[in-house]
Amino acid sequence: MTGLTETLDSVSQVNSMEDISISSIQPITSNRSAESLIPNNPSPENESSTHEDPILNKYKEACQHGDLAVVKEMIETGLIDVRHDYTEKERISGLHWASINNRLSVVKYLVAKGADVNFPGGGLNATPLHWAARYGYVYIVDFLLENKADPTLTDDQGFNLLHLSINSSNIMLVLYVLFFVVGEKVNIDCTDPNGRTALLWAAYQGDSLSVAALLYFKANYKIVDNKGFSPLHWGTVKGQPQVLKELIANGADFFQKTSDNKDCFVISQEMNTVESLNNALYECGFNKEGYPITRLFKRPTLAKIVTFIMPWLAMGILFKSIAIMHPIFSICFSILFGFGIYQFLAKLVIPSYYLKKDRNLLLKTPFFAGILSATLFWTSFIWIIKMISLTISEEPKTNALFMFFFVMTTTLFMKLVSSDPGSIPKDSDHDKIKSIIKQLLEIGKFDAKHFCIHSFVRKPLRSKYSSFSKALIARFDHFCPWIYNDVGLKNHKNFLFFILCLEMGVLTYAKLSLEYFDALEDKYDKDLECWLLSEDLCSGYHYDRFAFILLGWTCFQGIWVFSLIVVQFFQMLKGLTNYELSDLSKQAHSHNIINEYFTTTPTELMDEQELRDMNEPALEQQSPLHQKSRTCFGMCCALIGFDQMVLLVKETLGLVQRSERRPVSRLKLLSDYGWKTNLKDFWLTSDTTAPLWQRLFFSPTNFKALLNGTQVNYAELYNLPEHYIRPEEIV
Repeated sequence: MTGLTETLDSVSQVNSMEDISISSIQPITSNRSAESLIPNNPSPENESSTHEDPILNKYKEACQHGDLAVVKEMIETGLIDVRHDYTEKERISGLHWASINNRLSVVKYLVAKGADVNFPGGGLNATPLHWAARYGYVYIVDFLLENKADPTLTDDQGFNLLHLSINSSNIMLVLYVLFFVVGEKVNIDCTDPNGRTALLWAAYQGDSLSVAALLYFKANYKIVDNKGFSPLHWGTVKGQPQVLKELIANGADFFQKTSDNKDCFVISQEMNTVESLNNALYECGFNKEGYPITRLFKRPTLAKIVTFIMPWLAMGILFKSIAIMHPIFSICFSILFGFGIYQFLAKLVIPSYYLKKDRNLLLKTPFFAGILSATLFWTSFIWIIKMISLTISEEPKTNALFMFFFVMTTTLFMKLVSSDPGSIPKDSDHDKIKSIIKQLLEIGKFDAKHFCIHSFVRKPLRSKYSSFSKALIARFDHFCPWIYNDVGLKNHKNFLFFILCLEMGVLTYAKLSLEYFDALEDKYDKDLECWLLSEDLCSGYHYDRFAFILLGWTCFQGIWVFSLIVVQFFQMLKGLTNYELSDLSKQAHSHNIINEYFTTTPTELMDEQELRDMNEPALEQQSPLHQKSRTCFGMCCALIGFDQMVLLVKETLGLVQRSERRPVSRLKLLSDYGWKTNLKDFWLTSDTTAPLWQRLFFSPTNFKALLNGTQVNYAELYNLPEHYIRPEEIV
């Protein structure tokens, strides 16, 4: 433990930088530079400002606050020499102060006037480029590099641009440096004086996004520092599970030992990160001892089929047991049987294709799709062998309708399971990616909201990256476990047809079941006593309890399908997707989320809405570690879409509680062009030459669709068509 403690002490000087908020664009107005965060540098208390030159002090404050008019006046009147705008004691230039405060307009002016972009200043002899990189200010870094700032220079700690970009934990800057600097000017595996690479630092900081990006660019995970620590060792010290998973999945050796003969298992015990290491090992296919997990199925596809088919058998056995057992025994059996099925799947089947320790494990498996298909199977089975012969004479049309809806539902279900929701291909052309990054920088949109950090493409409006599909989905709506697929632009219409057919199938099946029970009553002609049930249901309970239970289960399915239909049609009328509704509600009722996208856009490049969002008082929020996890009831509500129904009711009735510190405002539905236009946009394809029936029933085969009555390409949708303005909105 002593050796590890000494090693940790050797990196404590940069450890404090983890608390820096890279999203902050508040000015640093004291003499405390980024270097003063390092223990060995002068602190603000030790730096006296009583003897400062008042002219330099005024100039410094103007640079810090971005007051370009004052800076211009002082330089152009000769009060300040831009080549010597610092005190010999501090050696911090105006370009340093403007860079660390993200004042792009001041930086551009100073550089144009001849400021030295490579001037080393402050306690660590760091350049303005270093200062900007440490805080993740990608726009400043880009401009300085364009104006001959040297990315290979190091400060007195031995950190260059790549190291400091990693220290900032701003993935946007990290990606920028990887695409524009690494390879051509800086080696991705360059080390600091302690032998630590960028990957070592990213792993120590617990920065999973930077670790993933570095590994994508082929960073060497085998390099160790002067203490023999590999990236995986430092990741174990931090205990961030996703970092450990990324490293292990790429081949990092968890048996490798440090200079003091400690492997990851020993380090995890000393640092109390055993659970994180075990989880990462498990998700990568290893047990807690580091050996491969024995899998029941060698072929993941076969394991998925077993997961899908299991509800078919389980539903038949469960319903039959309930039908023949005493209610008390049937309840006990159902609980034990359900628990046994879960354990069988979780322990033996699912690990063959999906390794994750999560109580919501089944959501990312075909299990719920299997439940839905099992319901279709058993209802059709009972209908064929029992119902049709007794109901065809009395209800021929209802039987025909049920057969039609069953065929349509089954066909649409199979299509949806294998359908493409609208995946936008990942870009692998680095020159094209660099061009996109430059375009976004020019318009002030280089952040995770407009650039996908997973697929390296410009994010179209209304799209979202799906961890399930491993792709950016155009007009993303939601992930549906009932079809084991995402719902997006290309399959959203089929999804609506599917749930409509499913609901109509439930209604026709219920009607046929009641007719079947009535036929049973006439067949047996016995007097039955039922206090709570109608005569038909009472007959079904006594004469065919399996069919009675199946009817109850089917009607329960119909309830949540109906709520889903209501939610989907409401969103359709408002021109919204499920994802957009949740996101807009979060923006309206919770904290200011502008910086969740790693935004460091200078104020002069922000639009009016972004400036308003930035100036609104941020609401207090709980740390993710202290937020309440979703309860079992909450998960069930989300599974059947009831949570969205509740949200819609609250929004409609104005029952949602809002903070007193945030102005109450209606959600701005920018894609709402009026309900008529919204319906046409959703239901009609953009091919105006096709017959109307084809436009209505066919889904888009490419990314072209209607929006505000005009054809748009959802894979390249970066601006919405002109917004519909209601008469009441006109002042």
